[in-house]
Amino acid sequence: MHRRVVGWCRSAQTAFAEDDPSLRGMICTSACLDEDSVKITFYGTRGSIPVPEGESVRIGGNTPCVLITFESGRIAILDAGTGIRKLGKDLMEEGHEQYENILVGLSHTHWDHIQGFPFFRPAYDPRRHFTIAICGKGGHGEKLENLFGLQMQHEFFPTPLEKMGAKMSFWAPDVTRYTTPAGITVVASKQNHPGGSYGYRIEDHGKILVYCTDVEHADGIDPRVVALARDADLLIHDAQYTPEELKGKRGWGHSSWEQAVEVAQRAGAKRLALFHHDPEHTDSFLLKLETECRKRFPGAFLAREGTHIQL
Repeated sequence: MHRRVVGWCRSAQTAFAEDDPSLRGMICTSACLDEDSVKITFYGTRGSIPVPEGESVRIGGNTPCVLITFESGRIAILDAGTGIRKLGKDLMEEGHEQYENILVGLSHTHWDHIQGFPFFRPAYDPRRHFTIAICGKGGHGEKLENLFGLQMQHEFFPTPLEKMGAKMSFWAPDVTRYTTPAGITVVASKQNHPGGSYGYRIEDHGKILVYCTDVEHADGIDPRVVALARDADLLIHDAQYTPEELKGKRGWGHSSWEQAVEVAQRAGAKRLALFHHDPEHTDSFLLKLETECRKRFPGAFLAREGTHIQL
């Protein structure tokens, strides 16, 4: 049996096959996704700033946003970069009927991870309820709400946060482990990044997704990241820089693709999605980088907008 999954495919199977035929088994079209599985859809994979340019359309130019569809059919969202605009459009067009408590989990609140939220159409639907959550804000959800409200002040945007329509809850727990009533376990781990960021380990019916974007390994590979990623079915890891670029970007809060591969190897991850692509890296550049990564870790691939991953 198959369930219709929210999301577009951008002829994903074809695109992967054109880039590298050996990547075909890494992804699924929406028609081939099993009903009883955890599914990941990439809506934004670029870092720092969106790049709507011809040399970035194949891999994608939107800033971070990832959709999780759990075995139950319920969804959650990781980060609210510009990719969330397309996600919202898909949710509305598909008639997705989860109205209560859709989680938007944030790695941190740098602008490229929240800038798409004002353009998220479901947030204007008064029938819907969203919980916007992040760890490490001292348990004060009002601080998180203020950050979202700031980018929608009239100096920057015509519609204020309180006029969007949907019910919004802002949750900033200090807990680092939480199990939902449905049995989904979420583990959060603090990461090295200017202003702070968090990585997440999400487990549902034995399937493990780990999301570690905007992380810098300052003095060798951070053992906390390796521990979080242990035995992951899919590790999504920051890979913004080449090793050469990283030498001049110390303190900027990001990783090289080599470091992402090393984390995956040490953690025993099954697959590695290279994420948070640098805005200056073209499609052709990234495809060459992917080939090099796969020589070291065959389960590695570039996170591409519009592709589905089944865990």
